[in-house]
Amino acid sequence: MKNLTMIYKDVLKKRLERKKAQIAELERNVEGLATSIEKRKFIELKAVIQELENVIDIAESMFEDREQ
Repeated sequence: MKNLTMIYKDVLKKRLERKKAQIAELERNVEGLATSIEKRKFIELKAVIQELENVIDIAESMFEDREQ
């Protein structure tokens, strides 16, 4: 059975993939015709992706510490 840290990490990775898909969709739709709203959404998505990647790194570190 997975421990709580691994479950948390898996949930974060799934959310990260959804956010990356959203940003890819936004990039496809914009193609140089970005409105200020689309630009703001793009910046917000980039920030969320970076934060999720940071939290995944923390979860991986927690898991590694528990294995030792």
